[in-house]
Amino acid sequence: MTNRTTPPVRRQERGRRRITEILDNAETLFAERGFEATTTNAIAERAGISPGSLYQFFRSKEEIVHSLAERYVTELETAQAAALALPPAHETLPQFIHRAVGNMVAFNIANPGFQALFARTDMKPALQSAITPLQRALEAGTYAALSMFARDKSDHDIAVYTQVTLQITRGLMPVIAASDPPRRRRLTDELETALVAYLTHTLAATEPNRP
Repeated sequence: MTNRTTPPVRRQERGRRRITEILDNAETLFAERGFEATTTNAIAERAGISPGSLYQFFRSKEEIVHSLAERYVTELETAQAAALALPPAHETLPQFIHRAVGNMVAFNIANPGFQALFARTDMKPALQSAITPLQRALEAGTYAALSMFARDKSDHDIAVYTQVTLQITRGLMPVIAASDPPRRRRLTDELETALVAYLTHTLAATEPNRP
C-alpha cells in the first residue's frame, strides 16, 4: 500500500514546490516591473520552466495574482493582529503608533509584490476584489484601536481619523518599503512623528481611554 501511495504524494509535493516557485518569482517580477508589464512568459522564464508548465498550474496572470493575494491574507492578518491589537492600559499613543507602523513596515518589506499589486489607486476590479476583505479588516482594526484613545469623540469623528491615518500611512509606505535601510528608518520615524502629531491633536489623548 505504501509503494502505491508514495508516487502520488511525491507528485503533490513537487506540485506544491513548483507553485511556490512560480508565486515567488511572480512576486519579484511584479515588484520590479508592475502588473501590466509582467507577462506569464516572463514569469515562466524567471521560474525556469516553460510557459506550458506554468499553465498547468495557473491559467492566467490574474490567477497568479489571486493566489498571491491568498498568501498575503495569512501574513497580513498576522501583521495586522500584531499592529492593531488593542492597546493595554500602560501603552501610550506614541508607543501604539510605533508598534503599529513597525509591524506594517516589516510586512511590506517581506512582501515586495504587495505594494506593486494592491497599494495603487488605479487597481483593476479583479485585484480589488482580492484585497477588499483585508482592507476592511485593517480599517476595522484601526478604528477599534483609535477608539481606545478617544475621549468624547463621536463614531463619525473616529471614522474620519481612521481614514486620514490610513491614507497618510498608505502614502508613505511604498516609499519606505523601496528605500535602503538608513533612509527607511528615517522615513519610518517621520511617518510615526506625523501620525503622533495628528492623532495627539485630534484625539487629545496620550493614554488609552478605558471604560
